[in-house]
Amino acid sequence: MVGCSPPENHIKCSSTNTNCTITNSYGTFPDRSICQAANAAYPTTEEELISIVAAATKAKRKVKVATRYSHSIPKLVCPDGQNGLLISTNYLNRTLEIDVQSMTMSVESGVTLRQLINEAAKAGLALPYSPYWWGLTIGGLLSTGAHGSTLWGKGSAIHDYVVALTIISPGGPEDGYAKVRSLDESNSTELDAAKVSLGVLGVISKVRMLSLSPLSFCPFLLSFFRFEGWLHYSGVTLVSLWIVVMQKLFGIINYYLIYILMIIS
Repeated sequence: MVGCSPPENHIKCSSTNTNCTITNSYGTFPDRSICQAANAAYPTTEEELISIVAAATKAKRKVKVATRYSHSIPKLVCPDGQNGLLISTNYLNRTLEIDVQSMTMSVESGVTLRQLINEAAKAGLALPYSPYWWGLTIGGLLSTGAHGSTLWGKGSAIHDYVVALTIISPGGPEDGYAKVRSLDESNSTELDAAKVSLGVLGVISKVRMLSLSPLSFCPFLLSFFRFEGWLHYSGVTLVSLWIVVMQKLFGIINYYLIYILMIIS
C-alpha cells in the first residue's frame, strides 16, 4: 500500500510565533543549516499584510516571505539574522475572481497550485502548463520562475501568463512605511521584475489576473493518463494533452527500435 502526506510545518517556534526556525520542505538546506528568526507573522488579509510590512520597515527589521511548504532548495527564505521576521502567506489563500469570458483568474498569493487548478477546472479552465508539485503557492512559484516543459505559445514559465499583480514593499514615512504597488502590463518593466523577484522586492499579495486556457474535453484519455501517472495535475489543455500523447508515443517507438537493434546486433 502507498500513502502520502504534506510536509510537516517548516516554521517552528518555541512559543507563540516567537523564537522561530525555518527550513524547506525537504527538511534541510544544502549546507544542512536551519535558519532562525525572532518572529513569524501570519496575515489573513491584505490590510494585515500591509500593517506587518509597515511595522517591520519602521523598526528596520529584515523580512523574508515564507510560503506554505517552502519548497525552494536555496536559502531564499532566511532573514539573515536572529532578529528577522518571517511573513507567511499560509492564510492568504483565497480565490478572488474567475472571469470565464476573458479566461482570467484573480487569487491571493498563498493559493496553492492544487487549489488554483481545481478552482479553474470548476469554471472549465486550466493552466496551460505547470510545475509537477501541487504544493507550490502562486506567489512562490512566480518568484522563483517555476515552469513546466514546452515551447508552445508563450512557453512553460507560469509567470509569462500573469498579466497583473499586487506587491507590498517597504516605504518611507510618507507611505506609512509600506508601499502598495498594483502592477499590470501598462508598467511592464516593473511587472516583469516583480514576477520573478526571488522575494527581495516585497510580498506579493495578489496575482490579480492569471491567463488560462479552455479545459480539455477528453475524459477517457485524461482518466487513463492520470491513472498511469503521466499527468500530475487535473487542469489539462488540449495542447498539453496532445504533447503528452506524442511524448509517450515516441517513447514507445524508441524503446522498440532499441530492442530490435539489440536483437539484430
